[in-house]
Amino acid sequence: MTLQAAVYQHLFIIILITLLFYGIIPLVGAFFVRSRWRQFRKLIMKASLLPLLSYKAVHGSEESGLYRMFGSLQAIQDDNIIWIANEDVSVSLDISDLPIYILPSFTKDDNQLKTNMFPDESPKRKYWSSIFSLPEKTSFFVSGELVNENGRSKFKNSKDNNLMVIIYDCDKADFYSHSILSGRQRNEYWNVLTPGTLTAGSFSLFIYFYLLIQIPYMHFVAVTALSFSLVPVLPFLPPGLVFYYIYRHFWKKARILRAERDLLKLPLNFFDGKGEISKIKSVDLSGGGNYRCDISNNSNNALSMFEKYVLRTSSLKRYRSIKDEYYIFSSDKIERDDPMAETLVIQGNPNILTCESTKMAQRYEFVAVFSFGIGFITNFLIFLTAITLFIR
Repeated sequence: MTLQAAVYQHLFIIILITLLFYGIIPLVGAFFVRSRWRQFRKLIMKASLLPLLSYKAVHGSEESGLYRMFGSLQAIQDDNIIWIANEDVSVSLDISDLPIYILPSFTKDDNQLKTNMFPDESPKRKYWSSIFSLPEKTSFFVSGELVNENGRSKFKNSKDNNLMVIIYDCDKADFYSHSILSGRQRNEYWNVLTPGTLTAGSFSLFIYFYLLIQIPYMHFVAVTALSFSLVPVLPFLPPGLVFYYIYRHFWKKARILRAERDLLKLPLNFFDGKGEISKIKSVDLSGGGNYRCDISNNSNNALSMFEKYVLRTSSLKRYRSIKDEYYIFSSDKIERDDPMAETLVIQGNPNILTCESTKMAQRYEFVAVFSFGIGFITNFLIFLTAITLFIR
C-alpha cells in the first residue's frame, strides 16, 4: 500500500468514527426523543376530544369505549393495580407495563401559561416498578379504553388504544396547557445516548492518535485524530464560544416559538377538519355543551367578556401590528365543566400565527445551527494549527 493511500485510509477511518459517535448515534437519539414527545403531545390533544368518564359509563348500560378521566389515587391493589377516583366514579387500571408521565410542578405564581415561558423541566417518564411510593390523593389523568370485566369497569391498555397515564400537580384547568408546554426536551441532541457516545468517540480518536503518532510520515493524520478527539469541548472555547452563545440564543427563540405554536393550536384542535375557524363559530364538546369562537377588533371588549381567562400572545409582533383582532374561545357548559375546553383570548388569527411560528422557528434553527458550525470550524482550524506546530 502506498503512503498516500494509507493516509487517505486513516483519514477515512477518523472521519467515520467522528460521524458515527458525534453525529449519527446522537442524532438518532435526538430524532427518537423529538418523535416521542411529539407523540406525547399528540395523544394529549387526541384525549381532549374524548368524553369525560361519567357515572353512566361505569355503572350504566353504555358499551365499552374511549374516555378520559381526572381523578386522584384512591388505593393500590396487588402492587400493579391502582384505583383512581373522582367525585363521580372509581375505576381501576393495571399499570405494570405502562409508562407513567410525571409533569413538572407548576403554580399560578410561575405565570408560565400567560407569558408562554418555557419550562425548565420536561415530564419524567417512569415505570411503576421505579416509583416506590405515592401519597393518597395524588392527581392522575388517564385516557384510553374503558372495558367491563367481571362486572367491574377498568381502563385497559391495548395495542390499538394505548392507555395514557399522567401524574400532575396543578389545577385541572391548567393541565392541558401545562402538559403541552412542558412536553418537549430543551435540546434533543443531548439525550440518553449522547454522553456515552461522545466519551467513546473522543477516547477512540485519542487512542488512534497515540497509535498513529508512532508511525513515520503519519504526523498530520495523527494530529487530525487528536483534533477530532477534542470535538466535545471545542464549541465551549474562545473564540468560537461567541458563536456558541449566538447558537443558544436563536435555538431558544426557536424552541419558544414552537411552544407558543403548540399552545395556539390547542383551541383549534376542537375545530380541526371543520373548516375555517372564523366561519364555524362553535362546535359540540364530547362532554356536552359547545365550544365557541368569537372575534373582536377591540381589545377592551375582548378582555372584558370573561372574569377568568388566559391571554395568549405570540412573539410574532410584526403580524400583530398588521391586524389587531382577538379570537375569544369559550365553552357553553351544560352538564359539567370540561377542564380542557379553556377560556382563551388570542391576539391574532391562531391559524396564521401557528403557520408563521413554524416558519420562523425553522429559520431560527437554521441560524442557530449555522452559527454553531461557524464557531466549531473556527476553533477546529485554530486548534489543528496550534497542535500541528506544538507536536512538530
